[in-house]
Amino acid sequence: MLTFSTFSNHILCDCTTFPTVILCDGIFDAYEQIKEKLNKLITKSEINVVDDAKIVMVEQGFEMQQGKINVVFASIDYIDAFELVNKEPKLSQVGGDTITGFSNNRYVLIPIGNIYLIEAHGNEILCYSDQEIYHLKNNLQHYEVILNPHGIVRINKSQLVNLMNVKEIIPWFNARLVLVLKNNRELEVSKYF
Repeated sequence: MLTFSTFSNHILCDCTTFPTVILCDGIFDAYEQIKEKLNKLITKSEINVVDDAKIVMVEQGFEMQQGKINVVFASIDYIDAFELVNKEPKLSQVGGDTITGFSNNRYVLIPIGNIYLIEAHGNEILCYSDQEIYHLKNNLQHYEVILNPHGIVRINKSQLVNLMNVKEIIPWFNARLVLVLKNNRELEVSKYF
């Protein structure tokens, strides 16, 4: 069931298992127009509106929320921002699973939730976790296929990123986005991915 909680200039919603907040600017007419258009999109999706959202959609120029994933969007790009949030993986699919990596002359089980980035460097595939860098044995396409249901997606031809470890998504030039990870590393998303 879809429910909305709105107050001042906030729209709060829950994307199935990913709570989401949509914040629009304080200009009443612009806010009402975006709110109406987003309401139409939300009613066609699996998004519910809640107060304790974890993902925050913030219109450019509006204050970002601390301790939440902020998706920053220009009012003209609200549809792209909505589609990005609506494609988030289900929380129930993220967690407990592991992949095997090699570091310090030993094989290690890496919890998928700890992965920030998987990156191809020539013939090497590197996995950056919250604590260490691991070497992986398969190609990037292999990890893209097996980890996609866990929220790890391709952002360009040489990188996969764990959406659960993204702190901010910022619109950039030429229809590109910049992802800011929880460790403050910035990654460019190609417009083709």
